[in-house]
Amino acid sequence: MDKQLEYFDMFTNAQKQIFRNLVNIQKDLRVQWVSAVGKTYKAFTSIPGLPETEQTRNVLNQLNTWFGAVEISSISASEEALKTQESWISSYEKQMETSRGVLKNFVELATPEA
Repeated sequence: MDKQLEYFDMFTNAQKQIFRNLVNIQKDLRVQWVSAVGKTYKAFTSIPGLPETEQTRNVLNQLNTWFGAVEISSISASEEALKTQESWISSYEKQMETSRGVLKNFVELATPEA
């Protein structure tokens, strides 16, 4: 029975590690995405040679509003995605605990007594 449980533990631990790696990648991607939005905003608002007119100011104000909304939406959406992923990992861990118990009971029942 120990071999079956050892294999099960190895398999589920590998899957948990994959899930955790994906969450870490998502966290890194979130930081990079928000940084890219900020850099893009700075690039748009610092174009050399823009005329100082009312129309230019209006466009820059609209860009400011739009980029601000994109940044806030990106942060909010990625935070919710991370919470969901963390919840999935927690649910997976609970399910695997239950499945391990079921496997243990099945192996005990299926193994003939010596």
